[in-house]
Amino acid sequence: MTRYLTLLGAAGLLLAAGCRKDDVISCAPTVDPTALTLKAFSSRNSVARQTFTLALGASQTITTAGGASLTFPANSLLLPTGSPATGTAQVRIREIYTVPDMVLANMPTGIWRRGEMLVSGGEFNIQVWQNTTRLRLAPGQAAALQSPIPTAQDTTRQLVWQQPAALLGTDSVGWQPTNAPRVQTLPGAYRAALPLDSIGWWNLDQFWHAYKGASVVQVTVKTPAAAAETRVYLRPVGYNGLLHLWARNPTDTNWLGNVPAGADMIAVVLQSVNGQLYYGTQRVTITTGLVISPVVAAVSEAEALRLIRQL
Repeated sequence: MTRYLTLLGAAGLLLAAGCRKDDVISCAPTVDPTALTLKAFSSRNSVARQTFTLALGASQTITTAGGASLTFPANSLLLPTGSPATGTAQVRIREIYTVPDMVLANMPTGIWRRGEMLVSGGEFNIQVWQNTTRLRLAPGQAAALQSPIPTAQDTTRQLVWQQPAALLGTDSVGWQPTNAPRVQTLPGAYRAALPLDSIGWWNLDQFWHAYKGASVVQVTVKTPAAAAETRVYLRPVGYNGLLHLWARNPTDTNWLGNVPAGADMIAVVLQSVNGQLYYGTQRVTITTGLVISPVVAAVSEAEALRLIRQL
């Protein structure tokens, strides 16, 4: 098969409406804190949102719990009307640096070309709010992000990728390239300029080049039940990336992905069936026509979290 194929139509249908995860207040789901749904599981166990107060009249740098710093130029943020925002605002940040946190937040690193995946140097959701009004950086302005380089990330050049804040009919599934300048690599850190216009999530990534030139084959992961919620991933061993697989319809138990032949991967299945979590993994080498059926077992929320942290 050719390395570059067109996007799965079914994948686009799954993301055809609604808001991108965690983008605006109105998109945040109402979660029953006692329910063992996947939404509730992610809400309780994925990376926490950090909030900082920003003085808009001066350049200011904030530092996150993960060791990233974000610098905003003075007087650079606009109201939806286009007028300059004044006073103070709140910066809300979520940061993801590891595969387990990608699984917990349901933030994989697939892109719009089948058989392609990104290796992440860090995923960031960065929003600026003034009360209930979301602010944007003025045209030509950018926030300077400096973030730690994840363990085992190689020296391949990173690029800045995005996911739109609101899904449009023309959106592709997965991360999209930006016109932002290429990421600078410093000793122990990446530096990037982010325009923060209508974008919900940012990602500093390189292409997964380990199997460049290999043929791309379709892989099927079979799940044991058609659940109310199912998430199926392929995790490339040794790389900071995560590929999300897709079912043709909500009741299908066959989850499809297109992966370079010869790749060393771990299939990951996470389900919620009638309030009970199920989890299973299986390590495989990708071959033509491969069908994977991981052993999936009922687990407690604490056990699911422990096992995911081992990926």
